[in-house]
Amino acid sequence: MLVRHFFTTTTAHGGRAFRGLALQTRGRQGRFWTRDRRQCSDVAHKTGDGCGMRRLHHEAAATSTSVGKPPAPSPYLRTKRGDNAGEELEAQPLDMDQPYPAQTDDGYHTLSFYSFFEMTEQTVGALRDRMQTEWGASNSSIVSDKPKDTLGVVGRIYVCGEGINAQLSVPTQNTRALRQWIETDRTLRGRIPRFNWAIEHRKAFKALHVRARPLVAAGAHVDMETLRHEPEYLDPDQWDHELQAMKEADSGTEHAPLVVDMRNNYEARIGRFEGAVCPDTDTFRDELDAVRSMSPDKKRPILMYCTGGIRCSVAGAVLRADGYETVKTLAGGVIAYGRHVRARPAGAAPSLFHGKNFTFDKRLGEPVTEHVLAECDQCGSPCDAFTNCANTSCNLLFIQCADCAEKHHRTCGSSLCIERASMTHEQLIANRMGPLWDYRSRIHPEKVFGRDWIARVEELAAAAAAQSKQNES
Repeated sequence: MLVRHFFTTTTAHGGRAFRGLALQTRGRQGRFWTRDRRQCSDVAHKTGDGCGMRRLHHEAAATSTSVGKPPAPSPYLRTKRGDNAGEELEAQPLDMDQPYPAQTDDGYHTLSFYSFFEMTEQTVGALRDRMQTEWGASNSSIVSDKPKDTLGVVGRIYVCGEGINAQLSVPTQNTRALRQWIETDRTLRGRIPRFNWAIEHRKAFKALHVRARPLVAAGAHVDMETLRHEPEYLDPDQWDHELQAMKEADSGTEHAPLVVDMRNNYEARIGRFEGAVCPDTDTFRDELDAVRSMSPDKKRPILMYCTGGIRCSVAGAVLRADGYETVKTLAGGVIAYGRHVRARPAGAAPSLFHGKNFTFDKRLGEPVTEHVLAECDQCGSPCDAFTNCANTSCNLLFIQCADCAEKHHRTCGSSLCIERASMTHEQLIANRMGPLWDYRSRIHPEKVFGRDWIARVEELAAAAAAQSKQNES
């Protein structure tokens, strides 16, 4: 049984009060993240440990990694180039991604993968064009075993001189054909690890977009020399072992490990690991600075996790190149951990991740556990469903319950947004309006506008609409 408790706290931003949510289930107590404390929940047994992060003596951390297994070689780094200057790799088995997920309701598998290897600018452009042409299609029902036929893939792919990063939804009948395409392509053959299957499957994108751009927005170029300083990859069992050991160890040691959520702060609102620190950051580049600030001691062990793993692969490499001695990360991120939790037999140890894994696609999240850690931004009821304002010019990202979605017509609640959400496509074209907010405002309406943010949104949106009409005249 899940019991929800609410509390009120005062933030460090303008002294505003807001409501927080705690959970209690089967004798377990949650103390949850607040914006003034900048720390995730520490869901733990009632042992009197307090809500701070449990720490492990660094000597114990050094011996606890493998749970009896040596560190596995990296599946993500390929030292051989992926262009004509490099050596061709052998094709991997076409069935390497099995077992495939079960048949889905809408006929799509959702997956991700990334790999680091060198390419020339010319090779990047040619690969981008091939994938855009041969992977995407307006008719996603195409079925073929021929790797040169269109595969009906939708999603987002970034390619650059250091590799590839992809998040995709693929027609279930074409999943094996996608791997066949990869293993017959000279650039990708032997370089793409096993697909990182999503926790929940459905068509998560509208179309396929292949872009030549950096794999992650690190704020500076990350070259192959840096990426070779890989972090140590832990599978879900090894990760659990590390976190469990921290809970059982003395918390007052000098080199206590730091467990960091390397995602943006809004992602952590709906799900996070026990004992993790969630920096109040809006971008990946800010996250790196936050880690350095929290751990100036480069001997201090760092454990990090993110959605699918690539942000931690890059961040871990950057930190190790900077001299940090021990950096470990959860291989496959929360996605892989969530699958692991779903596959556990009844009676297994409970998940150390609570809530939802935020996703950058139409789903905006996939459940790992049944914990609800957040609340509706409009009425304060328990809720973990992110949405964007239905007025695309507004596009605010916020949490909205079903009742408020109906009441406010799936908008932020401003009269202007409600009106525009009801317009036809032709009416929107005739009444064009540019973006109302910058990125940081769009993801933090409660921080930018305060508790009366809906009224403030309405005021500013109306002013923008008036300015737009004035410009047209």
